[in-house]
Amino acid sequence: MLMVTVIGLVLFGLIMVYSSSFIYAQERTGDGFSFIKKQMMLAGLGVCSMLVVCRIDYRKWSVWAYPLLVASIALLFLVKIPGIGARVGGAQRWIRFGGFNFQPGELAKFAVIIFVASQLEKKRERLHTITAGVLSHFLIPLPALLLLLTQPDFGTTVMISIVIFFLLFLAGVPKRYLGIALLLGVIVGSLLAFGTAYRRARMMTYFDPWRDPGGKGFQIIQSLIGLHTGSLWGAGLGNGKEKLFFLPEAHNDFIFAVIGEELGFLGVAAVILGYLYFVYRGLRIAFDSAKKYGDVFGMLLAVGITLALGLQGFVNMAVVMGLLPTKGLTLPFISYGGSAILVDLFAVGILLSIGRGPRVPRSLIKGS
Repeated sequence: MLMVTVIGLVLFGLIMVYSSSFIYAQERTGDGFSFIKKQMMLAGLGVCSMLVVCRIDYRKWSVWAYPLLVASIALLFLVKIPGIGARVGGAQRWIRFGGFNFQPGELAKFAVIIFVASQLEKKRERLHTITAGVLSHFLIPLPALLLLLTQPDFGTTVMISIVIFFLLFLAGVPKRYLGIALLLGVIVGSLLAFGTAYRRARMMTYFDPWRDPGGKGFQIIQSLIGLHTGSLWGAGLGNGKEKLFFLPEAHNDFIFAVIGEELGFLGVAAVILGYLYFVYRGLRIAFDSAKKYGDVFGMLLAVGITLALGLQGFVNMAVVMGLLPTKGLTLPFISYGGSAILVDLFAVGILLSIGRGPRVPRSLIKGS
């Protein structure tokens, strides 16, 4: 059912990417189908990778955790090199390979989650110490987090940090250490949120988009107009107006606004229910991994992947509805973005592999 849910969201996303990008693609490239053709190709590759990865014993990712983290940090470093890294919309987050852009931050978030889940299992006898319980799980992935901040990608950095915190809590790290980590996280996050001019402008826009309706507040205002126009039943698939150059990048971060305008409250509710069910199935896999097999790594990894994708989805929807400041996070499985859908489906393959259970005897898992 998890696979059916994810494939359903991907197919729905392809429909909405086509609806929201055709006019924009026609104007920009001369081919209205250019975006959807690319998205269909990469979605197909993503589904294939999901089906392959789900057949691999997920416990091997514990062995590969360090190399994967180092590789993701190296890719994030390449983003900063002129001629290799590509800047789009004021952010330098992509590596350009010919006509294809890859966003290493998408890989880094799962590399960090795999690493932390692996380390929490290996150090579970020493989690009562602050070094093994907290510091090592933030300090070793710190280069990846810092490189993400310099892109800048504040949203992904915060999301990864929140997931790490939840994994530490589930692993049984003492609450006094978690309280200190949470306090430091709030302080650092507040300094970062208000420490730069463009982030302060985002916060001010969040509190009052109409203070600059033709500038910083334009995108969120158009998003709210689209959601309002959709009402209960929506304007009908393909009949939305906001995608006609009113809502910038309607097929990307703000595709949820197009869904609300064209499919109304019922479409919005269906998407929310789809993500809720995805989170439920993912957490159920985590629970079964812990209860049936006593596998700490499987449980933590399943929770990490589920929270990363589920949290990103709900944050994106909250941003589109004006409930959170703009974060630059896409809607998983639905938004346009080749590297995002490829890596997200790859991660779902790992989640499905955890659902199939370990390929080694239960006694060996408990004694590892």
